[in-house]
Formats: sequence, structure tokens, C-alpha cells
Amino acid sequence: MSDEQGNEAQQLYQKRMQALQLEMQKKELLRNMLSPAAYERMSNVRMSSPELYDKVVSSLAYLAQSGKKIGKISDEQLYALLAKMTERRETSIEFRSK
Repeated sequence: MSDEQGNEAQQLYQKRMQALQLEMQKKELLRNMLSPAAYERMSNVRMSSPELYDKVVSSLAYLAQSGKKIGKISDEQLYALLAKMTERRETSIEFRSK
């Protein structure tokens, strides 16, 4: 293996390790902030909608960093948060005849 390939492999390894470390931090944050049922729901969300998962984790991380004391977030509270984040505006199309 040439030096160039070795460097590329090392960089790829470093990126992968950083991604794994970040994912572990996310999971730890969720374990600390969510009830067991809510944590399980977030695991399902992670599989079905990674973008929504990242949005919720970012929101919870912001909440944790704000220093506000909150108890464990219940499954019902998480469900309400997910519903709010996935809320779509109703669009309507109106046909007018001349």
C-alpha cells in the first residue's frame, strides 16, 4: 500500500470514528433525557426517519445545554414533540370557473 492510500485509509478511519463517537453521544443524551418508552420510540424514529431523528436530537441537545432543569421526557411528551415537528401546513387548491 502506498503512502497516499495509507493516508486516505487513515482519514476514512478517523471520520468513521468521529461519526461513531457522535452517535454514542446522541444515544447517551437520549438515555439521560427520555423515559425508556420514549427512548424506544426515538430508536424507531431513527430507523424510519433519520432527518427527523437528527432534528429532535438537536432540539433536545439545545434544551440540555440551556441549563433548564427538566425531568425525564415521557413517551406522550415525545409523541407531541414529534407531531409538532412533522406538522404540515394544509394546502388547498381552489378551482374557479369563469
